[in-house]
Amino acid sequence: MNILGCLDRATSGEYWLEAQKVFGLSADERALIRNRKVGFVFQTFNLLPRSTALQNVELPLVYAGVPSRERRRRAEEALTRVGLGERMAHRPNELSGGQRQRVAIARGLVNRPSILLADEPTGNLDSTTSEEIMKVFGDLQQQGQTIIIVTHEPSIAAFAHRTVVLRDGRIDSDTLTSRAAA
Repeated sequence: MNILGCLDRATSGEYWLEAQKVFGLSADERALIRNRKVGFVFQTFNLLPRSTALQNVELPLVYAGVPSRERRRRAEEALTRVGLGERMAHRPNELSGGQRQRVAIARGLVNRPSILLADEPTGNLDSTTSEEIMKVFGDLQQQGQTIIIVTHEPSIAAFAHRTVVLRDGRIDSDTLTSRAAA
C-alpha cells in the first residue's frame, strides 16, 4: 500500500500510475501524485475532532490549493455521494462509527483520485456497519472508481471482484470472482 500510495519507493521493478512512471520520482514529485491521484481511507478514520464533516473532507483540497468555493462544492458532493449530505455540519463525536468512516471515504474521494486505497476500512466497525461500508465501496466501484482494500477479514475480502492473498511478502493466490462488490 505504501508503494501504491507513493509513500515509499520500490527497491526494484516499475510502478506506473495513469501512464506516468512513479519509480524514481523525487519525494516532492511523489507527494504531488499522492495529493492529486491517490485517495486514502484509514481504519482509524483520522478525522480532526474539532472540525465538521465538511471541513474534514475539504482538508485535502486545501493542500491542493483549491479555492474556497470550489472546495466547499466538491466536499459537499463527496459527502452526498457517501450518503451524508445531511450530516455535513456534524463533528466526528456526533457521528456513528459507520458515519465517521463514510466521512473518511468522502475525504479520500474529494480530489477525484485514480485509485482509492483503504487500509482495514472496517476494522473498527461491527459486522452490520462493515457491510454498509462495503456497499458504499461497491457502489463507488460500479461508478468506475478503482479501489484497493487491505483486510485480514475473509468476509470483507469476499466483497471484492479480485482477491490477491499475500503471504510472507509474496503473492500466494490471485483470484477473480464473479460476485459483485456489495
